[in-house]
Amino acid sequence: MKELLIEFRNTSSRKPGKILYYRDGVSQGQFIQTLTEEIAGIQAACTELEEGYQPKITYINAQKRHHTRLYCAEARDGDRSGNVPAGTVVDREITNPIHFDFYLNSHAGIQGTNRPCHYTVLYDDSDMSPDMIQLLTFYLCHTYARCSRSVSYPAPTYYAHLVCARARTMLSAMKINWFDTKKPPDLTEIEQKLSQHKNLKNITYFV
Repeated sequence: MKELLIEFRNTSSRKPGKILYYRDGVSQGQFIQTLTEEIAGIQAACTELEEGYQPKITYINAQKRHHTRLYCAEARDGDRSGNVPAGTVVDREITNPIHFDFYLNSHAGIQGTNRPCHYTVLYDDSDMSPDMIQLLTFYLCHTYARCSRSVSYPAPTYYAHLVCARARTMLSAMKINWFDTKKPPDLTEIEQKLSQHKNLKNITYFV
């Protein structure tokens, strides 16, 4: 995290005033643990960068593994595939009565019924309005470099998936025996092999 903050400062000549953080792959039972650990890590990285530097943070969890589907009350209100139009937000009636969460159908369906993404705002000290968070989330679904249409959840989350998939492929090629108790894997060596070449830093080569 600290490296990202330094790179942002070097590129834009200023530190970020707000950090918008999308998190994927966390079940509801892990919300508290993940939130506590990762918010503390972000804040610690900011403090390491500069004493007293604590930008506003908005932490949003994105979930696609659920069984909720959205339908139009009238068929004429749907898109060509019969789904609710891209950009449809539901933030009442079927949402959590305590936490701020919402469903966003950000993409146009090609075949079958769309599965909207379920977003839960776990932490927000930036005073962003619900409408602003929902609109910004929808805008980020239009910035995915592999597709000229809007996608089902924000592009930064997609990019994180691509990076993890590439790392998993590289680890598989190394044929590491993680269960060898006599000669455990050298994590430092593995990290060096997975590190980027200097010419690839700050480039979305994984896209």
